[in-house]
Formats: sequence, structure tokens, C-alpha cells
Amino acid sequence: MRNRSVLSLSILVLLLGSLVPVTNISVLEDSERTLFADSEPEMLVQAGTSTGHVNGSQIEATPNGWVISGDTRNSLTFGAFQLQATSVYNNQLDADSYVASIDSQGNWLWAIMPDATQGLTLVTSMTSSIGGDIFIGGLIFGDVNFGSTLLSAQNGYGDGFIAKVGPGGQWMWAVAFDTATNSVGNSSIVTGLAASLSGDVIVSGTQKGYTDFGGINANNTDSELFIASLDANSGILNWVTTAGGIGDEEGGPVSVDSMGTIWQAGTTSGTFSANGKSHQAVSQADTVVIKWSAQGVVQDVIGLSSAASEINIPHDLIVTQTDDIVVSGVFLGSLDAGNQNTLSDKGNGDGYVVKLLKSGASSWATSAGGSSSLERVYSIAETSNGDFIAGGMIGGSADFGIHVTNTNGGLDLYVAQLDSMGTWQWVENLGGTADDLFADLALNMTDKPAALGSFQSTINKGTQSVTSSGGLDLVIWSLDPINNADRDNDGVNDLTDNCPDDNNPLQYDSDLDGNGDECDYDDDNDGITDNSGDDCPRGGAWNWTSNSTTDFDNDGCKDSSEDDDDDNDGIDDDSDGCMSSYSPPRNWWVSDTSNDIDSDGCRDADEDLDDDGDGYDDAADDCNKIAGNSTLGAYQGCIDSDDDGWADIEDTCPNSAGNSTLGGAIGCPDTDGDGWSDDDDAFDNDPTQWDDADGDGYGDNQDGNTPDACINLEGTSVLDRYGCPDPDSDGYSSGDQDWTIENGADAFPLDETQWSDWDEDGFGDNFGNLTWLDRNSNWPGEYYQYARDQDACPTLFGTSWQEDILGCPDSDGDGWANFMDGFPNDPDEYQDSDMDGVADGADDCPDVPGNSTNDILGCPDFDGDGWGDPSLGSDWNPMDPTQWANSDGDQYGDNPVGNNPDFCPDEAGYSFEGDVLGCVDTDGDGWADIIDKFSTEPTQWNDSDEDGFGDNPNGRDADKCPEVAGVAKENGCEEVIVDSSGSSILTYGGIGIGVLVVVIVIGLLIMRRMDSDEDDKIWSQGNTIPEMPNMNAMPVNQGLYSQHVQPQHTGPALSSLPGNMEIAPQQVVSPEPTVVQQWTDANGHTWRSMSDGSTLWWNGADWQRT
Repeated sequence: MRNRSVLSLSILVLLLGSLVPVTNISVLEDSERTLFADSEPEMLVQAGTSTGHVNGSQIEATPNGWVISGDTRNSLTFGAFQLQATSVYNNQLDADSYVASIDSQGNWLWAIMPDATQGLTLVTSMTSSIGGDIFIGGLIFGDVNFGSTLLSAQNGYGDGFIAKVGPGGQWMWAVAFDTATNSVGNSSIVTGLAASLSGDVIVSGTQKGYTDFGGINANNTDSELFIASLDANSGILNWVTTAGGIGDEEGGPVSVDSMGTIWQAGTTSGTFSANGKSHQAVSQADTVVIKWSAQGVVQDVIGLSSAASEINIPHDLIVTQTDDIVVSGVFLGSLDAGNQNTLSDKGNGDGYVVKLLKSGASSWATSAGGSSSLERVYSIAETSNGDFIAGGMIGGSADFGIHVTNTNGGLDLYVAQLDSMGTWQWVENLGGTADDLFADLALNMTDKPAALGSFQSTINKGTQSVTSSGGLDLVIWSLDPINNADRDNDGVNDLTDNCPDDNNPLQYDSDLDGNGDECDYDDDNDGITDNSGDDCPRGGAWNWTSNSTTDFDNDGCKDSSEDDDDDNDGIDDDSDGCMSSYSPPRNWWVSDTSNDIDSDGCRDADEDLDDDGDGYDDAADDCNKIAGNSTLGAYQGCIDSDDDGWADIEDTCPNSAGNSTLGGAIGCPDTDGDGWSDDDDAFDNDPTQWDDADGDGYGDNQDGNTPDACINLEGTSVLDRYGCPDPDSDGYSSGDQDWTIENGADAFPLDETQWSDWDEDGFGDNFGNLTWLDRNSNWPGEYYQYARDQDACPTLFGTSWQEDILGCPDSDGDGWANFMDGFPNDPDEYQDSDMDGVADGADDCPDVPGNSTNDILGCPDFDGDGWGDPSLGSDWNPMDPTQWANSDGDQYGDNPVGNNPDFCPDEAGYSFEGDVLGCVDTDGDGWADIIDKFSTEPTQWNDSDEDGFGDNPNGRDADKCPEVAGVAKENGCEEVIVDSSGSSILTYGGIGIGVLVVVIVIGLLIMRRMDSDEDDKIWSQGNTIPEMPNMNAMPVNQGLYSQHVQPQHTGPALSSLPGNMEIAPQQVVSPEPTVVQQWTDANGHTWRSMSDGSTLWWNGADWQRT
């Protein structure tokens, strides 16, 4: 891609024809000037041989390091890789070429060399593809093997070649051009390579004569440049074309933009013309930049011109990220890049860098060099942020803009950076005491450059050092541009520059705050900015603060050490007539009443702090032109006639001393000192009150004494709160929405004898009954003679009123207090005169205690079955609690579960046998007709075999066979018939029928007996308690009234009350419980619920409590 020197290569081609050895370049003059940029290398690596010289040519970046190429005549060592130079021409030239790869840590990865035993090679250019393939180009002579590919150039002057090397160091292919054999120097040479995005290799070079490029021929009588396209995979030629004109042209570096457009640099010594585009050179050689289409058609020609006898030659050309062009090289004399971008060298030739826009117009041009040496810009590369890294060679002291660098002795390599506008930002050189040669430069993916060159002797750089093994060795030098960054171009690296954006090469920092004076707005750190009033920004005093104590006139000069005129009146301090702690007296003005009111000799305008001499500084004196002694309020130092501290202009009472401050009256008499004048103070002797909106004598200030709780309502209340309406004048205020009875308001606002109603039942807590004085002292209320509606139960809500017992619980609302009410849950009853538990109103015997509940209430019931005794009640059998009714009047009770129950309760009868009592017994034998088989025969009642003969053997027509049905003539036995054989048979069909009847009868009797036995079983179980029945609800106990404990009184504080005890009427003694309900369950058990809530059951003998 790069061409180190087109002219030198041309000379070399001529030398090849005669095999004349090349001489060393002369050593340039040393310089005493100092290089500022000297960063620690990222990598400093040496490689070579101990037997002679090694020349570097090209360097390319790879993803993990670098690839280099060059020429040698000696065997080489690259780490563990040994290369043997075998060319027969090594005794005259560096005739063997090499390609080697090294990683970013300095480890050699591989190294190869074509076999030029029968020829020679010269590498002039190299490029790499996106895939990591390496392409080298240059000149070969004779037979050269690139791996298995043999190239041959036999024309006597050599021909151009291109070879491809894989990423791992393998020869992939090689091709050479073929120029016809001649004796006049005809040949071809490759001077530039570029890999296009389309996968082709673009080749730039110079050609003269008849040359076969691989199927396409070119024939030119003078030297012309050519451009060719090869398939990168095979090396097969795609196309080739040449261009030139009158005079010689030489091809140089080449590059391809993002659109596939090819940009080629070269030189012309006459008129260059192609496709209607041309450039006329008047110098010995001009740089031309040719724009080619992707198919090899010239689209534009741009020339960089020098004057007659001058010269400019391109060494490198790149395409930028924006498809603009940057070309670099060397010029002697002047250079005109067009668009008013011209350069002049400092003498002996300088390096140049020119930027051309994609349109061909010149953007900018810059140069680097010195007056006594030759400088070149051999290589240029663009960083990712649009800056440029340049590399080349210097031979003494050289200027790169404002940056200066000096060689270490002889020739040195350098690396420098330009910004996107072409301004040099830094330069750094590398070399020893002898000549050291620059070859090429490349940037890796992190924008770090590496330079390739040759050196001899020893190079020291930072903490690293390399020494050649003999003659010229290779050196690879990599650095980090950030270590040389200097965006303000002051020669100080940005990493250490105390003003990285302001040029300050001396790095002054007067106040040592880390910010250099050049960018520090306050160099001495006194609080006054340098350009806004500081007369001594660097006067010798640092890190102090300007104020009235340290800098009286606020001029930024410290009074104690920098300022000779502290008050800034134009007179030095030692001659100033106004003595003060800040400025000595001064004498350049005349004191009079216009400028010195108090005649103290200090000018009022700027020296006298108290112009009127009243003892108040003017800054605090509100009347600084009139003497006064006021000290209070908004006006101090003003006239105060009554000497109360308030200036007359503010004093409401200027002739009456006072200290009032509120209500619009200032400085008036204020007896209580609350700030309100006596004339405005409704309470001039109370400092906590001053206003009384409703005029009731209580102040409106809620934080003051006796504050009015009703500011806008006149009132006389004093006990629960002050100044609120109190219609009954008992001291307690009437309630409102914000102050309720719970808060302490008068519960009886129209009754002066009552104000508290603790239980809120409408009856007052105060009492007028002297007999209550020994009541519970914790109860609310107090003795008040003639108290109305006194609450007998002040701690319990109540509505009682009978017999003047007010306010006690009255559950049934009949007016009788529960503790007086014998029936507190019955509003119709309250008394039980006979104490039998039945209220007088319902008691059928109110004066006779009784326990009857069924037919009559509250009357005697001897047997306790709930039915009144016969004298008043209806109990048929008052001695039997199980029987009380006899509907048919036959001596047997109707209760089927009672004693001797009547089996026929609706029919009078006197049967008593067979458990059937009280039924009709026609024959009077005790057996009821319903079970008597012989109801009209008193001697018989049963017929077991149903044959019509009674079972009673002593009765009439007794059955002699009671278990077997019989006939009359046999007295109830079976009829016997004698057959002819003497056997007997049954008259009625045999014994089977009789047995069946007997079984049926027995079954009936057993069933009946079982029923009878079940009843007997039930009543024979004695006192065992049967299972409790399920009831809808248990009767409610009638509890007696009981007094609750008095809760803590939370009403307003009351005056001390005498301890009083409530005297209540004698409580009624609870009577014996009475029957409320009686019933019989499904099992035949009888139950009672009683008035005391208990439940009883009848066990056959007495009532048992469950």
C-alpha cells in the first residue's frame, strides 16, 4: 500500500542493471534541542542478524499483532524462527526478502522467506485483507520460488510481482509481470497494493517497454504508471491500464474507498494526461493523485505543484472514513495543494501532509521539518476518531507546528499526530547515536501505532532498551497516543497538563490548586476573579480570602503584603491622613460640612464610617446625615425626642416614652409590656391579654390568662371555660358543636342548681338531700341546697321517677327503679304483697301466698301440682300432685301418667282390674266391659281359648279345658268322636286349628303385657334423672339491682364537694320461685320450668331439680 521512495526505487532499478552496490545515507547534523514527547513504549522489539544489515520495508496490523516485511542479505532470527538468505546477489544487494508475524506482546508467530537462490527479490509494498491474508509486492529478478510457485524475470532489469501469504504464514500464490528482454532499462515494478471490499487486489506501479500483465499487454516508450486488478483468491488478472504523458511518471501508493473508487498517487516530471484530465508539472517532479473507477477508468487528476527546480514526491496515500484522501510525502522548496493551501520548506526538504476532499478539492495542507536537515512523512494512518498518525524520518531538529523534536544522533524515526484539521498535536522520536532508518507505520484496532525501522547501536526508550546484534537490525516500536496527547499544543501531555485546553507550557499554578494559572479564573485564590477586579492576581499572596479585613478596598490586593494603598484613595498608606484599622490618614482633600458632616477629618464619601458622628456606623445608621440616638425599629441613629429608643419618624407617641410595638402604635406607654399600648390594650395590667372582642372581660389570646373560649360571644362562664354564654349563671357554659357535655358544658343550661349529668340520663348529679351526704365520695355531683331533679343513681343511666327516686335504672319503664320494682321487666307490675312471686295484679290470692300456676295464680296448692286447692282452685285431688282433674267424676284422675289414671276419662266407671281403671263395668266384677269377655256375668271375665266358657274355674260355666277350644256338651273341651276302629278325632278339623288360635291369643296377650311392662319399667326406675328435653330457650333469671363501681369523672374541675352517700329504699326480697311452664315429653316424663330459671322433673315421688 505504501511506497517508501519512488525515486530511490527507480535508482535501484538502474543499479540492478549494473549491480552497483548501494551506499549509506549520510548522517545529518545533530541538534541540541529537546524533545518533549518521550512516552513509555507499548512494545519495543528487535530482530536481525549479527552478520550484517537488515532493512525494514512494510508493516501491517493484524487482529492480534503485526506483520512486517523487508529485505536482507544475511540470515535472520525472529525468536525461534531462523531464515537463511541464499541469493547469489547478496554480496552486492539486500537481495532476499522476508515476511514475519509478531503478536502484541512481542512474541514472534512465524517467519517466511521466498527462495531467491537464483535471483533476487525486493519488497516495496504490502497490504492485508479483512480475512487476514497478506499481499506483498515489489520487484524480482531471475528465478524465485514462493513456496511451490516459481516466478522468473529474465529481462535484465527485473519485473513486478505480487504474492499472497495466508494468516498462518503459508505462500498461497504468486504472480509476476513479464517485460520483454531489452537493454534500455525497460521493466515493471509494483509500488503500491490495496485490498478492495469486493475481494480484489488493486496493484499500483511503474512500467516501461512491452509488458505482459497476465494476458493483457502494455507498451510504453517512457515510464508510465499503471493500475491493475487481480483476483485475491487466485492472483488472476481482472484488468490493467496505464496512464502518463509527456515525460516520465512513476506509480506510488494506492487505496480504495467505500464505493470501490481507486485513488492512486504518483509523480510526473512533465504533463500527465488521462481521459481528458491532466496536470502540468513545472518542477522536477510533482505529486499527482489519480481517481480511477472500479473498472480502471480515470475520473479525475489532482496535482500538487512545486516551482521550477523544486520537487515533491508522495510516500503514502490513504482514504479516510468519510472517503476523503490524505497523501503524505516530501517536498523541497514549496508546495501548492490548491485552494490556497501552500507550504514552504525550512531548508533541505520537509515532509508534507495534504488532505483532499472526495470531490478533489484541497481541504488543508501542513508540513514538518527543520532548516538543516531533510524530513519525510513516509506513512500516514487515520484513527477511529478522525485524527491522523504520521511516521517518518528526521535528520536533526525538526518543527511539527509548535512542537520541536531533535534526533539522538544521526537519523531518527519519529511518530507524530495531527488532528482532523491538520494541526500537529505531538511528535515523538526514536533512535540511538547512529543512523536509524524509518520504514513504515500502521495502526491497530485500538488506535495504537507501531513503527517499523532499522537501527544500529543501542536505543533507550522509557524503561526499555534494545541493542543491535551487528549492523542494522529491525526494530518495532509501538506506543499509546494518549501518553502524548496535547490538545492545547503547549508541549505538556494532557495526562499531566494542569490546563489541558489552554496553552501554558510553563504550567504555572500560583495557588497550587491543581488548575494552572492559564485556565484558573482566580490565580491567587482570593475570591476575586482575575479579570473582574483583581489588581494583584499574581502579586505574591496566595490562597487567602478578600474581605473587609484583609482587603479593605476589595481590589484583590492583600492589604498586609500586596497593597500599598489599602483604601484606594490614591495616596500610599504611610501618607494617608485618615487613620483607621484599615487605612492610615491621608491629606489630599479638605474637610467641610459638605464632605465631612461631623468634622472628624475623614471624608464621608469613602473614609468615614460614621458621617454624622452619632456613634452609629453609616452602614447601620438610617439617618447617617443627622445625629440621633434611636436604637429600635427600622430607623436607628435618628432623632429620638422622648429617649425611648424609637426614632421620632417612627414613634407614634414621640413625646411620651414607651415600648409598644403592636397594633400600629410604636413607642407609646405599655404598662404591662405586652407590646400593646395602654390606649389599645383592653387589659393594660395583664401582659398575656390585650384584646376582648366581645367585651365580656375575658381576653382573646388563647395562650394568655383566662382566655375567652367564645371570642365573639359575650359570656360569664368561669368553671368549664371562660367567657362563654351561661344563661343560668351557675358558672358552666352552655354547650355548642365544639364544646359538648362530654367536654364539660352545662348539662342543664337553664337550671342553676344542676350542671353535671355524668350518666346522661337527664337528671342532675347535684343533690339537696342532706341524708345523702355520706354517699360514695367518688360519685359525681355535690350538695346544693334546693337542687332540682337530683339523680338517685348518678353513675347509672336511669328513668325512674316513682316516689321521687329519679334517674335510676328502670328496665321495664314503669317509673319504679329496678331495686324497688319486684318485677323489673314487667311494666305493668312492681309489687307482690304476699311475697309468693306473683305480682298483685295477676295474683288470684294477692294476700295469701301460694304457688298455683295453672287454673289460678298465686293461690295455695298443697300438693304442688300447679292447681289451686279446692277452696279457691280446681284441684280434684289436692293431696296427689299427679292428679288434679276427674272429668267423669268416677274417682280416677284424668292424668294418664299420674297415680291411678282413668283409662276412660270421659266416661264414669269403676273398673279396677286388668290395669283398666275408671271404665264401665256392667256386671260389677271389677273388669271393664271393654276387656270383660263376659260383661254381664260377674263370675267370669276371661275366655282364653275363645270357646265361650270362662276361665274362672269357680265361676259359672267354667271351662274345663281353658287352653283348648271346646264344645258345650264337653264343658269347653274338644268333642270326641269314636270311629269304628275305636280311634277318636277332632270335631273341628284337628288339633292344628286349636294350636293356631292359642298362638294368636298368646301373642296378643304378650304384646299387651309388654306395653304394660314398659310402663311399669318407666316408673320403676326410681330417682334416676331422665335425659333432659330440648327447650327453645332457658327462662331468664330475674336478677336484682346492683350498683356499679363509679368510673373516673372526666368533667371539668368542680369546687370541693362534701362526701355524700345515696340513701336508697329497702330492696325487695326475692320470693320463692313459681312454676312458669309444665309439659310432658314423648317419653312420658313430666317437666317444669321455674321463675328462678331452674328446671324440675317428676320422678314419681317428688320434683327433682336438674
